[in-house]
Amino acid sequence: MNQIKMWKILLILQLIYLNYALSLTTIMVVLGNQMKEIQKDRVLTAIEYSKNLENDHLWYLSGGVKGCVEDEITEASSMRGYINEKTNKIILDNQATNTAENFVNLKKWLSIIYKSNEEYEIVITTSEYHKVRALKIFEGIFKNQNSVWNLSKESCMFCWSDETTHMKNIGNDIKNALKNE
Repeated sequence: MNQIKMWKILLILQLIYLNYALSLTTIMVVLGNQMKEIQKDRVLTAIEYSKNLENDHLWYLSGGVKGCVEDEITEASSMRGYINEKTNKIILDNQATNTAENFVNLKKWLSIIYKSNEEYEIVITTSEYHKVRALKIFEGIFKNQNSVWNLSKESCMFCWSDETTHMKNIGNDIKNALKNE
């Protein structure tokens, strides 16, 4: 094969790859929180991140109502109010009541919408104090799935110490969330 033909083949392969890479959808996952200030900071942090995306993205906002509060707006619906984009590319998970359920519901939704994880990338926005636990739960639910972590700064007086307590329940949280899958 002469060099011109080889060069053309390489160029075509590169264009195919670039077209694929640019068509990749970014799933902007924002984990809810009961505390409105933390919730808002997570969404604003995700919005800021999304401004630098070159490819298409959609929002997956996750968080229901914790406890037995009637007529309260879900965390996902509340977070929707911060996104000013005129888009129908917002998925609300109004059912999840903890981080494990956030990820189980996300996994179910992804399996319905996408044939393979090569069609999307996941960007998870949560708080710095929550990342270690959220990552362990994510890895327990999504085996061999890559993700990007985008962290907000807002926290509360007890957030970091509460995470220490919650870390002890990771195994049970995953098991219970998967049981309802």
